Amino acid sequence: MHKMQGIYRLRLFSYIVFLFTTQSLFSETKPLVTFTEVENPKSVLFIGNSFFYYNNGVHKPVLGMVRAEKSLGKGHRFRNITINSSSLEWHDVQSYVTNKRIGSFSINSNNKYKKYSPEKYDLAIMMDCSQCPIHEDRKELFNYYVDTHSKTLRDNKVEPSLLMTWAYKDKPEMTDELAKAYISAGNRNRAMVFPVGLAFALSEEQYPDIDLYTPDKRHPSKEGTYLMASVIFSSIYKISPIANSYDYGLDKKIQNKLQEIAWKTINNYKNIK
Repeated sequence: MHKMQGIYRLRLFSYIVFLFTTQSLFSETKPLVTFTEVENPKSVLFIGNSFFYYNNGVHKPVLGMVRAEKSLGKGHRFRNITINSSSLEWHDVQSYVTNKRIGSFSINSNNKYKKYSPEKYDLAIMMDCSQCPIHEDRKELFNYYVDTHSKTLRDNKVEPSLLMTWAYKDKPEMTDELAKAYISAGNRNRAMVFPVGLAFALSEEQYPDIDLYTPDKRHPSKEGTYLMASVIFSSIYKISPIANSYDYGLDKKIQNKLQEIAWKTINNYKNIK
């Protein structure tokens, strides 16, 4: 046990030295990848924490928007694997993409049992804890596990991507720090970074009356989850969310505004200089 811990510490120390000595190469704030590589992915894996699972999961409104866009066809299956308060260090990504039992059956509301073929994910979307990419005690580990999990996913023929999280409602200065951390990690791994944090900031600026947060000022309200879903949907499928007919149960005017914010953010993101 002690020997294994020693090996882990040595590898982590070597990795931190590597990051420090090459930081000038990886400090870009301009995203190198602005869309996912895979075309019309049918199976998407969400890996993260409560930011993903609040409001019954962000994967559901993304799937709803996909199904409302008839040009994308049928057969999309999304999987949300989350651990509350987790960092990427907590997730055994290797098991997520090799365990053939995951998604192997369902029991519907009529108690009907249905078996499925093992899931073969096309795309995985990863997020870390809200402060992990920028906290002094966690940011090296954030980079280490983004790199480790990205390699694991690619080795299993799954495209890795990252979701840029948002600032706390009372700490807007987090936006730039998180954006730089996620974009740098995404560039290093040739991975798309979904600019959700930038969309939150733009919405707060243009529509401060739309509350994207729960009372804790961290987790997404239903409006926040829908904005996140709109950014993900458009970034993956290269389709504007504006006028998408999926009804998430929000006021129609609010939903329209959030669609516009998502699309504007994506277009701005592609043109960062």
